[in-house]
Amino acid sequence: MAQLIGALDAKPVARVEHSLFRVRWVLWLLVIPIAWIDVGGEQLPESILVWLLVVAIVNVAIRVILQFNQDPSPRFFLLTFAFDVVFFGLLPHLSNTDTNLLAFFAIYPALVAAVRFGPQQGLIVAGLLALPIEIRAFLPIFSQRSLSALSSGLPVAALLAATALVGYLARHEKDAAIKQAAAELDELRHAMAGAKLLYQTTDALSSTTSYAPVLEAMLEAGVKGLPPGRREDGLPVGVALFFDEKDAEKQLRVVASRHLDRRDTEQHIAGKAGIIGEALQSGNFVVFDNVATDPELSAFGALGRCRSGVCYPLQAGLEQYGVVVLAGPAPRRPSEQHLELMRAFTNQAAIAFQNAKLYENLRVEHDQTIRSESEMRQKMARDLHDGPTQHVAALVMQLDYIQRLLDKNPAEARAELGKAREVAQQTVKEIRTMLFTLRPLALETKGLSAALEQFCERLRDSEKVPIQVAPGDFGNELDLNVAAPVFAIIDEAVNNARKHAAGMPIYVQVGRQGGMLVAVVQDQGPGFDVDKVVSSYDQRSSLGLQNMRERARLIEADLRIESAPRQGTRITLIVPLPPAQPAKPHS
Repeated sequence: MAQLIGALDAKPVARVEHSLFRVRWVLWLLVIPIAWIDVGGEQLPESILVWLLVVAIVNVAIRVILQFNQDPSPRFFLLTFAFDVVFFGLLPHLSNTDTNLLAFFAIYPALVAAVRFGPQQGLIVAGLLALPIEIRAFLPIFSQRSLSALSSGLPVAALLAATALVGYLARHEKDAAIKQAAAELDELRHAMAGAKLLYQTTDALSSTTSYAPVLEAMLEAGVKGLPPGRREDGLPVGVALFFDEKDAEKQLRVVASRHLDRRDTEQHIAGKAGIIGEALQSGNFVVFDNVATDPELSAFGALGRCRSGVCYPLQAGLEQYGVVVLAGPAPRRPSEQHLELMRAFTNQAAIAFQNAKLYENLRVEHDQTIRSESEMRQKMARDLHDGPTQHVAALVMQLDYIQRLLDKNPAEARAELGKAREVAQQTVKEIRTMLFTLRPLALETKGLSAALEQFCERLRDSEKVPIQVAPGDFGNELDLNVAAPVFAIIDEAVNNARKHAAGMPIYVQVGRQGGMLVAVVQDQGPGFDVDKVVSSYDQRSSLGLQNMRERARLIEADLRIESAPRQGTRITLIVPLPPAQPAKPHS
C-alpha cells in the first residue's frame, strides 16, 4: 500500500481525478447502448439500471469533493480506483447473454492501474478482473447459459493485451520523462551554479583590478558545463590565450588553463587562421567538432583528444585581447544555456582585462607624471642655480663693493651701480623666461605659434641664444591638450641644444604636412650616439629624451631623434591633427 501511495506522489492527484471523472461519464454513456445491444434490443435488466444509477451518484460525489478539496491526498485516488475496479469489474456479470460485450469495460480499471502504478501492477489488476469472467465461462452453474470460448476469451485477451501494451508504453514514457526531467534539472543546477559564479566574479570586479580570478572562475565553470564523456576518454579542457604585447608579432600565448598538458602551456600561435581566426574575425563564438585539421589548435595535444568544443573571442568594444577555448571528449554540442552563460563569462573576462590594462596604463602615467614633475623641479633648481641665483649672489657682492666705494670713490661707485643695474635686469629677464616656460600664457591665449615666437624672442634677448624660429600658423584652433605637450617637447629639445651645442645656431620649424603637425628642432652641435645614450638612461640623472618620448606618446605622436658624433642633432615630432575646429580662446 505504501508503495502504491508513493507512486501517486509523482503527479497531482486532483488533476488525474478530474480527467477520470470525465472518462467515467463517457464510459457511462457507452454502457447504455452497448448493454441494449447485448440484451438484443430488449429492456435493460434492473441490475444494469442500478449500476448506472450508483456510478452516476458516486461520480457526482467525486466531483463535489474535488470542488471543495483542491488538493486531495493520494489515498483519495486509491478509494476511487477501488470503486472503478469493483463496479467496472462487476459490469460483465450483470448481463446474462452469449456475446458478453460488457466484459470489455473491465479494461478501464486495468489501464488506469497500468498507467498509474506500472505494467506489473496493471497485469495483476487485469488478472483479478479476468478470473471471474473465465470462471463464469467454464462453470455454467453460475449462469443459466454457458458462454462460448470466443465470447469469454476475446474480452480477457483484449484485457490482458491492452493492459500490458499500455503499461509498457506508459512506463517507457514515464522513464523517458524522468530521464529528461533529471537532465533538465542537472542542466538547471549547472546554470544556477554558473550564474552564481558569474555574479560573484562580477561583484569581485568592483573590488579588484586583477583579471586572473575572473579567468580562473570562467575556465572552472566552462569545463564543468561541458557534456560529460567517458572516463577513459579524458577530462574536458579549457584554455585562455591572450595576445602577447611584448612580442613583435603579438602571438597568442596561454595565460590560464584547465587540464592542459604541460607541453601545451608553452605553445604560442598567430591566431589568424582556422577556428580562432574565424572567432576573432566574426566576433562571435564558434562551435567545432574536432581540431585534428585545424592549422593552429591542432598544436595542442590535449585538444586533440576532444570531440566537441567552442571558441570564444575575448573582446571589449573594438579591442580584441585573445580567445577562450573549451573542449570535451563527448561528441555532443554544449547546451544553449551553457553557450550563453560562457558568452557572458567571456565578456566579463574581457572587461576585467580591459580594466586591468586601463589601471596599468593609469599607474604608468601616474609614475610618469611624478617623474616628470621631479625632473622639472630638478631642472628648475639647476636653472635657478646656474642663472638667477649666481646673478643674485654676484649682485650682493657687487653691492657690498659699491658700499665701500661710496666714501672713497663716488664716481667709480656710480659706474658700478650701472653694472649692478644691468645684472639685475638680466636676472629679471631670466626669471621671466623660466616662468614663461613653466606656464606660457601666450600658449593659452594666442596659440602655439605665438608662444613659440615669444619663447625664442626671450631666449635671444635674455640669454643671447642664437635661435631662429619658423612657428607656422597654429592658433587657438589647436587643442591645448595637444599644443601644451608640443611646446614642452620643443622647449626640452631647445634646452638640450643650448646645453650641448656650445653657442651654435639652433633652428626651430613648425608646420603642417598632410593633416600632420611637424615640428623640427635642429642644431649644429657635437651630436651623440643615440642608441648608446638611450641604453644608458637608467644610469643617468637627466631624463630629457625620455620625457620627450613620454609626452609624445600621450598625444599619439611620433618622435624621431637623429644624431651622430660631430654631426649635430635633429629632433622631429609628427603629431596627427584632429579635424579642424572653429577657433576659440582657451579659457
